[in-house]
Amino acid sequence: MASADFWPLCALLSVAVVQGKQRVLPLPVPEIVRIYSDGNDTRDFGVWKMNVEWRDNFASGNKPEPVTYDVEIFHTEQMRLVHKETVEDPMGTHQWSWTSPLPLQCTSHSVRLRTRHQSHTSDWTLLYTLKGKDKDDSSESNVYPKDYVARVGEGIVFCCILKTESHAGFSSPPFTIQISNRTYITEPVHHYDVSDTGGFDVHCNQAGATYFIGYAPDDQDLTCETRDLNSVECHWIPGKTSKSHQFNVQYTVNGRKCSVDQCVLDDSIDKGVMNWTLTAKNILGVKMISDVADPKHRVRLKAPTITSAVLVHATNATLEWQWGEMSKLNSFPMICQAEVNGHTVQETFNGSGLKSLVLADLQPFTGYSARVRCGSYEHFYKWGDWSNLITFSTKEDIPEAVDVWMQILNGHTHVVWKNLTVNQSHGIITGYELLLGSSTDVTKEHISKATNENCHKVSAKRAEGDYFVSVSAKNSVGVSPPSKITIPNLQSDGGIIPDRIFGLNGSFSMSWDQSPISSCGYVVEWFPTYSTEQCAVKWMKIPSGVSNATITSDFENGVKYTLSVYACTSGAPQLLQRREGYVKELAPLGKVRNLTVEQHGKDVKLSWKEMHDEEKKGFILGYIVSYKHSNEDKKKVFIPMPSIHDPTVRTHTLSNLRPGNYMFTVKALTSAGEGPESDFSRYVDQQGYTTVFSILIALVALASVIATIVLFCSKKEWLQSKLYADTPKPVFSGEWLTQGFHHCYVMDKILLSESEVLMVKKTEPCLQVVPQVHKAQQEVDLKSKDPPWTRYYNDVCDPQTVSPLTIDLSYTEVPSPGIQNPTYNIPLSLPDDANLELGYVPQIQNVDGNQLQPCDVKFVQMDSAGYQPQSQGSSQTTEILNETSLPLTTAPVSSSEYLLHSACLYYSAPGIAPLVTSISDGS
Repeated sequence: MASADFWPLCALLSVAVVQGKQRVLPLPVPEIVRIYSDGNDTRDFGVWKMNVEWRDNFASGNKPEPVTYDVEIFHTEQMRLVHKETVEDPMGTHQWSWTSPLPLQCTSHSVRLRTRHQSHTSDWTLLYTLKGKDKDDSSESNVYPKDYVARVGEGIVFCCILKTESHAGFSSPPFTIQISNRTYITEPVHHYDVSDTGGFDVHCNQAGATYFIGYAPDDQDLTCETRDLNSVECHWIPGKTSKSHQFNVQYTVNGRKCSVDQCVLDDSIDKGVMNWTLTAKNILGVKMISDVADPKHRVRLKAPTITSAVLVHATNATLEWQWGEMSKLNSFPMICQAEVNGHTVQETFNGSGLKSLVLADLQPFTGYSARVRCGSYEHFYKWGDWSNLITFSTKEDIPEAVDVWMQILNGHTHVVWKNLTVNQSHGIITGYELLLGSSTDVTKEHISKATNENCHKVSAKRAEGDYFVSVSAKNSVGVSPPSKITIPNLQSDGGIIPDRIFGLNGSFSMSWDQSPISSCGYVVEWFPTYSTEQCAVKWMKIPSGVSNATITSDFENGVKYTLSVYACTSGAPQLLQRREGYVKELAPLGKVRNLTVEQHGKDVKLSWKEMHDEEKKGFILGYIVSYKHSNEDKKKVFIPMPSIHDPTVRTHTLSNLRPGNYMFTVKALTSAGEGPESDFSRYVDQQGYTTVFSILIALVALASVIATIVLFCSKKEWLQSKLYADTPKPVFSGEWLTQGFHHCYVMDKILLSESEVLMVKKTEPCLQVVPQVHKAQQEVDLKSKDPPWTRYYNDVCDPQTVSPLTIDLSYTEVPSPGIQNPTYNIPLSLPDDANLELGYVPQIQNVDGNQLQPCDVKFVQMDSAGYQPQSQGSSQTTEILNETSLPLTTAPVSSSEYLLHSACLYYSAPGIAPLVTSISDGS
């Protein structure tokens, strides 16, 4: 057992010793056998591929695994390393190829190799050189490559080999990089578009080369299908094409030559699933694509041939077609589709070997063009090709109903209707038939209208009450259904004040509340507000449930339009809303009219009238009033006035204008701008300043009068002392008054003129002086509007209680005082027993010369509450008889402190009504 384990162990140790010896042995240097360029460049266009062959020098059975080879390539003259690579050689061929970025003719290339095993390497071989053209003596320069073909975007490096001894001082862009004594190269040159048939050129030192840029094959989407159930047709999407013939692509499908974009294979379609391969090849590369399918599931039929349209009616037509030589389609289940006037009909038609179909729902008297296409009904893949196009026209039919409306404008009612379109007329319209009447009319009125008429004026009598108009269009086939409208009994404004509306983007937007009276929707109408043309109204009908509309029409900017909304009812339409506005406002076109200027003092009032409505071009927001004044040095100052925002204002006043020549202007304003201005020239004179001066003078005079009055009032007592002289003691002669009078009465207010006389005839006259009267009572009597004698008469001389006092007209003149004192007109009644102490008592004498006795009086004080007389006993009266004249001694009485009393006087004077004054006991 021990010997059995010993021998394997010894074998393992022997192998380890041998491997250790091998590791320490150096790797042998390989030997390069040959270096050569690839290709047979007979035309010296340039070669790029270099091949290297070598052999290793391992002893038989001593080659370690794995072994690789390091390769280095140099530009020989400069010994510049241009490429290095570690090459595996699993097949043991000892061959390697390298493609240079520039033609190998450009310069000499040197190669060396070494063997590598893991981290161990052999020594390098000697350099082996592939000689370039720069080593040859040449009397001409050369450029490589020549006639080169490259892909779009590919970088190309060109080299220029100078002729012998001509490289000193060389400069020829783009050859800027020197790689040997005679060779210069370019940076990579890129082109991103294809070259034309002549290619691109590059030049160097009187030498040059041409190169071409194109595309390699890049075809996509190979699809194979049957078109006639007899063959298979393959087609694809070609790649980008080149202009130069060098890039022509050759196509084959399953080895059969094909055209550029399709290939027809006469194969049976009954083989089931088939495989097709497309090969596309040109000088730059090869592209291969494949497709797999069952041809029976790839049916895309060719186009049928339509022979004619038969059985054409007003609303339908029948199309027929043929399949030609495709006999297998006569029994093939198919589905077909039609296209009419460029629109595909949604309805499809199917059947075996289908050859006809019927087009329905056509418009009468209308031209049509149609075509058909078909596909497989069982395994639908794609629609086939369209057939040829055929045209036909349907026959006429009765017209559709006419769209009827009415217009009430300027007291006139018109029924209007729209002309039928081609699709609505169903033929050539020959006229219109109108039926007019009411529910109460036994017979209706028939009116015919020509084709160019679309309006009828309703008489004023007919426009009242339940009156309707129906309109029908007629052509060669018949008359359309009547369209009826009932004329409402309303004025042009309908009793509704129009609101403003503003357009937006060339249209108007209307909205309204739903009306419970609407049974068939709404009607929106519009027309130019200031148009005098009858029947210029346009309208659109809105279905029920809709309460807004956007009206787009041939609206003109700066033209005012009236828009109305009516409720459609079973009877007459009902006006719901009316608006007026502009789709777009413009600046006013016209000027304000009749501009006038009036001067009032220093103020100037401007007045004008509005421009004509059609010249406004927008809603007038107001007017701009301005003026300019010409001063002495002829400089003009323009002073704009604030805008008048109330458009109804037609006047404006300019205040405090200084004298001079003025130019006044007024222009209207809309939201779009200002209109042209109306002007008026006026000279403002000095009358404003004269008026002001007169007012000032009047104010000064008034102030002076007030000051004088105030001064007089403050000097009242002094003034009275100057104007009223002391009254001398009066002397009376004759029988002045009768006896028995015990009451006195103040008669200060009765002032007599110099010609007036007072005649009394009685003895015992009495004159009493009352020296003081309270000032408050004076003020009370002064405020009374009644004459004092009237007041006295009413208060004192009651004819029922006072005996008459008779005054004889035989008199002695007694001059009255010259100035009356208005402060004393207070009636006083003194009691019989009143004692009065007087500083002065006048002496009264009768006609006999006897002195009369004074009457007894009492002094009565008055407080601020007024006069309160004390009455005693009954009134006593005395008559002064007319029979006896009483001559009086005249005595001037100039003070109001002397009062006549004790009688009722009957006073008469020229020009004054008789006055009877009664003096009583104060009751």
